[in-house]
Parts: sequence; C-alpha cells; structure tokens
Amino acid sequence: MKATACALLGLLTSSAAFPQQVGVVDLTRPIGVLAVAEQSGNQLPPGCTQEKRGIMAHGAMKLDDNQPRRISLQIIKLSSDTFEVGGDGRAEVRLKNTSEKPISIPWSTDSSVIQKAPNPDRFEWEQGSFQVVLTDKQNHTIALTSTDWSLYGSQFVSGSQLTIKPGEWITAFLNFQVENRYHAGSLAEFPVGEAKLFLEWGQVFRIWNRENCDWNTWEFDYKGYYLRKSIPRQRFKSTGLVQAKARIRNRLASHLSKNPDDCTQNPPLC
Repeated sequence: MKATACALLGLLTSSAAFPQQVGVVDLTRPIGVLAVAEQSGNQLPPGCTQEKRGIMAHGAMKLDDNQPRRISLQIIKLSSDTFEVGGDGRAEVRLKNTSEKPISIPWSTDSSVIQKAPNPDRFEWEQGSFQVVLTDKQNHTIALTSTDWSLYGSQFVSGSQLTIKPGEWITAFLNFQVENRYHAGSLAEFPVGEAKLFLEWGQVFRIWNRENCDWNTWEFDYKGYYLRKSIPRQRFKSTGLVQAKARIRNRLASHLSKNPDDCTQNPPLC
C-alpha cells in the first residue's frame, strides 16, 4: 500500500509539472468599454471647471536581469481559410510562455478595473491586446482591422492579472476584418490571393495622475520586455474584392439613409 501511495504521489507531482493551458478568454464580448476620461471626469476637484491634458510621457519597461522573456504567438484556428476582402473573420489564438521565468499579463475584459484604485487622482493599470497581421507573396505586411477588445489588469483588483509560468499558455478568441487597419477605405489596394497570417501581442503599463486640473499621463511599452516568436498560419486566402465593394456601397447607403445631412455636407459620398 505504501509503495502504491508513493507511486500515485509521484504521478500527481510529475503531471502538475507538465505544460498546460491556464486560461481562456473571449475578447469578442467585452464586459465594460468605458474610457478613462469617462470614468474619471464625473467629479471635478474643487476649483476646476474642466479637466485638461497635462504632461504626456513615454518610456519602456525594464527587466531586472536584462533577459527578455520569450513568448510564442500562434493562430490555432480560423473560422475559414478563405475570406472576402472587407469581410469578417474569427480566430482562436495562443500565447505561450517559452522562457524560463514566469510572465504576467492583464486578464480582465472589464475596463472599469482602471478606476478601482485607492486614490481617485491616480490610476495605474496594464493593458494588452492581440493584433492579426497579414503578409502577402511580395512580403508586404498589413495589420488587419481589429474588432476585439483589450485586456486590463490592476494591482488593486484581484484576478485582473494572470501569471503564466514557463511552458504554460492561454487561449483567446478574436474577431477581425480583412482590411488594412490604417487605410480601411483602400480596399482596391488590398492584396488578393494566398498569404500568411501572424499574431502579435502588445502590452503597456499606463499611469494617469491628476494634479490640480490637469491629467498627466505616462505610458511604458513592453516591446523590449518580450522576445516574440510568431508562428505563421500558412493557409490563408483573400478574395471577393467585387463583393467587398458592393458590401461597402450597401453600408454607405444604409448610413446615408439614416444620416441624410452627410450627403449634403459631403457630396462625393453620394
């Protein structure tokens, strides 16, 4: 009996050390989407009639050991391997810690965690988001329009941050549109045909501090903190440019029917 118990204990101990999934999040369904300005601007300090933007500063997160944390990013599954230009897509993705030390990422879809701080004049939070990127046969890289929401984390809100140990990973579900994020109206220039899709992860630490009537802001990026390896999704094809143009015309017609003044102010739209 003693030998059996020891063997069972050894099995449980070794199985706990195996790499495993530690979280799943659906970023297509956010809980809260209030902006910080909306959250903070309800009550003005005495003597202030309005809030203004003060100092704006940018920096980078530092590592104590100067050893970037390695992560791998992968698109596990797509809603289809063929998408129309301008159409919608859905992806199941994975972020895995491949380094030898744990990492921490924001883990709440509720943006209201930002305002849950002991000092109403100072907010500190982590914010992270995924980005789907396309590379065509000519190696042109295009960031696709994201329709999912960010993740938020605060040291003051339990459960809003997730620690991922070496070998562990999380799974997320995303929505995206097959169009250039920074030139959404230029569908005619969007590449049609076979391409590769990559996944990117962005994370920042933000501080908003109110001094008198001004909000001073600091943003610290994680670009040098992580050493990213993005595994390409090989099978992907964009097609249907004619259908995409027709869909946009229908959207525009629907918009103008509800907002006829736009037609008067912008005749080219009509």
